[in-house]
Amino acid sequence: MHFSRSDRQLGTAEKMLGSCLAGREGGAFLVDGTVASGKTELLRKMTNSALERGAVVLSAVGGRAENEIPLGVVDQLTHNASAQLDEVVELRDTVEAGASATSTGRIDSEFLDPARGRLFARLHGAAMRLAEQAPLVIAVDDLHHADPISLQFLSYLSRRIANKQVLLVFSLLPGAVPTLPLFQTEMSSHPNFRRVMLQPLSVGQVGELLRQTSELADAARLAPLYHDLTGGNPRLVKALVADRMGTADGPGTDGLTHYRRAVLTCLHRMDQVSGKVAQALSVLDETESRHLIDRLLHLDRALVRRSEHILRRSGLLGRQGYRHGEARAAVRDEYLAPEQRARMHTEAARLLFQDGAQAAEVGTHLLAADRAADPWAVPLLIEAAEQHLREQRVDRATPYIRLAQREAASEQDQAAVSLMLARTEWPFNPAAVARHLGSRTGLAADPSQQAARMIGSLLSQGLVDQASEALRWISESGFDTEHADSDDWVAFRTWLGYTYPPLAPHLSAAAPRAVGGPSGSRPPAGELASSVHLLGCVLRGDLAGAALDLAEDRLRRLPLSEKTLQPLGITLRALVYADQYGTASDWGETLFSAVNHRNRPSWRYLLATIMAEVALGRGELAAAVEYARTALTCRADLAGLKASGQPLALLVLALVKSGDLTGARQLLPQLTADAPRDGRDGLYLLHARGHYHLANQQPDLALRDFDVCGQRMLAWGLVSASFIPWRTDRAQALLALHRREEARDLAGDQLAGLHPLQGRTRAMTLRVLAETMEPGYRSVLLREAQAVMTAAPDQVELGRIHGLLVEAERTPAGTGSRLPPAGDDAGTTRPASTTGSDGATRPDRAPQDGSGAIAELTAAERRVALLVGRGRTNSEAASELYITISTVEQHLTRIYRKLGIKQRSDLRACLLGSG
Repeated sequence: MHFSRSDRQLGTAEKMLGSCLAGREGGAFLVDGTVASGKTELLRKMTNSALERGAVVLSAVGGRAENEIPLGVVDQLTHNASAQLDEVVELRDTVEAGASATSTGRIDSEFLDPARGRLFARLHGAAMRLAEQAPLVIAVDDLHHADPISLQFLSYLSRRIANKQVLLVFSLLPGAVPTLPLFQTEMSSHPNFRRVMLQPLSVGQVGELLRQTSELADAARLAPLYHDLTGGNPRLVKALVADRMGTADGPGTDGLTHYRRAVLTCLHRMDQVSGKVAQALSVLDETESRHLIDRLLHLDRALVRRSEHILRRSGLLGRQGYRHGEARAAVRDEYLAPEQRARMHTEAARLLFQDGAQAAEVGTHLLAADRAADPWAVPLLIEAAEQHLREQRVDRATPYIRLAQREAASEQDQAAVSLMLARTEWPFNPAAVARHLGSRTGLAADPSQQAARMIGSLLSQGLVDQASEALRWISESGFDTEHADSDDWVAFRTWLGYTYPPLAPHLSAAAPRAVGGPSGSRPPAGELASSVHLLGCVLRGDLAGAALDLAEDRLRRLPLSEKTLQPLGITLRALVYADQYGTASDWGETLFSAVNHRNRPSWRYLLATIMAEVALGRGELAAAVEYARTALTCRADLAGLKASGQPLALLVLALVKSGDLTGARQLLPQLTADAPRDGRDGLYLLHARGHYHLANQQPDLALRDFDVCGQRMLAWGLVSASFIPWRTDRAQALLALHRREEARDLAGDQLAGLHPLQGRTRAMTLRVLAETMEPGYRSVLLREAQAVMTAAPDQVELGRIHGLLVEAERTPAGTGSRLPPAGDDAGTTRPASTTGSDGATRPDRAPQDGSGAIAELTAAERRVALLVGRGRTNSEAASELYITISTVEQHLTRIYRKLGIKQRSDLRACLLGSG
């Protein structure tokens, strides 16, 4: 059954047919329409009408399987004649005789070699003699599948029928790739040429078809749904109806046998390029990677777009891909041979990998291909599994691990798979660590490296308790310690020491070397181990200039890659924690710019976080906010960095320094929940929250956060003041609480421990120390702070120093000739400051009136003396006073000298004797 929509086109065809039969003129009639649009039906009606009027009809159907057979369509015409006249036999014999002459040679629509020209002349003569017997209709369906020589002959014939009773009737798929590009142009130039276009069914016509071919009670209401699923392709509409999926709610999704068969029929009737594009789309749509189609098929993009247009008009494709999932499944499972499908998936994976796509996206194609032969494939499968494990999707990670396990060939890949298996089984069976890490089978030469990766992965998911338990189990299980002193293992232990310091003691039984390596030991050789070693030195306060020179050399030398990203990031952090913000900014901007154009959220996350810290150190608050927000966006995309609260802490700190306390307040609950208590990120949390409280006029809460931060850093051996200058922070909180002498002593202690390279931290501490002085004493310290900060500018801090300096210099001269009594140091006088041999500026301590040895002690020295005199160890005194053990020892040296004693037992007697 067909539709009235073709009546107008049939009327045009009847007019041409009538003109031909009347003997007035020949012509060419072309029916243009997508597959199953009614072209074949229209040709059938025309040929039936011609036969009824006494015409001779020669018919043929183009087929993809026969388009390489020379004169194949012309041969069909002679065998499908409606009458067996002598002239038909002559035409057939001519084709058979000339077939061998056309099997070789160049085929060009603009070139006709003499031998083929003579053959075409004989064929034309036989056809014209046939037309003299009766009107001749030559009809070819699916002309786009015709062989090139037949097309060339039909074009030759069309130029020689102007005054003959010959009508050429063809149907063609619009947009299909013609074998001879000029064929349609030549046909359309014929003086008596007509072309009709059959459009897909409209929604109303789909409703009419539903009423005529089904028992649907509400065809009009369901018509839009059927139209959406089929694009108005009548064959697909009928197929859905035949599958009896029409219900009150429309077609379903199961058991669409007729629909799948109709999809395949449509594809077989298209040109070969469109078929290949359909196949590629069935593969690429799984990962929304349609942009790769031209590279996957090695086709010009314009050709691909033309085929996509054909597929859309046929009703198979919509704007977002296949209109129906069953259509894509039919193409993928039945139109593609398994081996061909696997090759396509493998090539798609390669292209995506080259483009830097997400591991899970690339891995989807590797899973579909069921192979991972490329050197990068197994590591990528492991990375894809990691992404799913971070999201707690063990079921999705399992297929990646299984394929990686089967395909792993190298020892390194086998070891990585063993690590992953241990990771996935650990929550259910801790003994899996023994099976996968303790066994030498399939492991790399350094199993400790795999253990480090497993624990690092647990920590990256915020599973601190599980990581702690794994560390404890490893240290107690007789784990192979033969290789535990390797560079990779030392790198891991150092990393653990500054990232999760409370966990580091668990490793004491697993490897003999102290965290970070002993002082003066040879630095590890590997890039990662060397970078971690450098960071460990900086955090311990060892700021050797040569080491920092090597850091810049590493940044200059290492190309950015998956392997070098972590060493580069750690090296940048070392420069930041050494107050080398200028160098860190230059290299960080270069690396971030390179990463910003790649589809690697994890890379952008790492570098954006570092650059947020760099921008904060330079006082570039708007840039710090932007970098921190970029890092948080990338972290959300990764959906697994639960333990990393640093970018959020940096964002809060940047907002506080910008004066946006409302924005910072809104983030505080998330910040408090985001960072683990026992990790380095917890220090960032305390630092940022403390500054919020300080800016919000809550110095008591700020002091509490800075105290906890300092206690942890002292306990963990994180000495570097440039990492988090908690003493300077604490001094500011003490100032806000009007505890000026404590603040002065604490700032002085901070200055005493700074390295000359730590310019920014020195300037900040000088500014705080100046604020503890009376206005007349501040200028000297503030000028020094300004000079230091100008060399390593923090624009925010520099502005603050400048404002204080202007205010201080308004104070009348002579006001600062003597310090007025203050706090528990009343009775001593001090000049503003002196500069020691180490370059540290500190208040000078001198007795005022020479009364009593105890009176000569400063407030800080008296506090140390009282605690040590009461029996505290140096470590205990340092913890209670929030200073380092080294500072306690320095205070004791000065105390012994001033009191004229040599040992601790004499100190208690002096204190008791002083009353």
